[in-house]
Amino acid sequence: MTSAERASGRPGHACWSYDDPAIFEARARAFLLAGLTAGDRVSYVSPEPVPVVVERWNSTPRLREALHSRAAEIVSVEQMYGDGVLAHDAQLDSYATTIAAALADGYAGWRIAADATCLVRDPQRREAFARYEHLVDRFMRTRPMSAVCGYDRSRLDERVIEELACLHPTSDPGTSLFHLHAGDDGLVLDGELDTSNQDVFATALRHTDSGSGDLVVRAADLRFIDYRSLVHLHRHAESRHGDVVLHTDLAPASRLVALLGLTRVRVEAAG
Repeated sequence: MTSAERASGRPGHACWSYDDPAIFEARARAFLLAGLTAGDRVSYVSPEPVPVVVERWNSTPRLREALHSRAAEIVSVEQMYGDGVLAHDAQLDSYATTIAAALADGYAGWRIAADATCLVRDPQRREAFARYEHLVDRFMRTRPMSAVCGYDRSRLDERVIEELACLHPTSDPGTSLFHLHAGDDGLVLDGELDTSNQDVFATALRHTDSGSGDLVVRAADLRFIDYRSLVHLHRHAESRHGDVVLHTDLAPASRLVALLGLTRVRVEAAG
């Protein structure tokens, strides 16, 4: 759980990967049951036919009761996200409406678990959904919403899952060595950046881009960064016509920036 999630008391935005859909559904049900206990309205987004899932959920009294009272719902991927390339603004507007309705009905917020595998299987839809992962992460920072995104390892290669997992504040062990996600005044970066994931990092910078000018990257929990990732930060800053201000206590970062002449990267102490 990130510091922002601890402060809000909500579990935030997580990425889970799985080999067995039944395992993902079981984890999702536990996550949503916890939401019901916390007073949230909850939604489960399934690639399976909805009646099949409803039948399984009805075997659990708490979930059966929640479905009956409309504290819980099960919807298809198409119902929640459509069947084409995701429209970011429309999706977030829909979420805002859902949250407002939940609050008006007396709920504490909204919690959603979604199997998003089929939304990222072709490059065009994957590009749109990766950008959405960052936008919804930023959206959730100021709203009573928590979400889990699930991806099937048997249908997606490791690189695809890594590119998506790294855009969440938290993910299952082994899915990504780093995370780059929304912060209060820019981005938050944690984990390790080395030769194995420097291309994924460059892709993540593109997916999280928010326009032009200077970019603050809070990296207090960054454990390692190699020169290639610093070069990517420099090039990203150039494309934004600004500087990247990297807040980290990693001493080698400052030395590498000076040695390589990366004038668009400023390293400052983490605070």
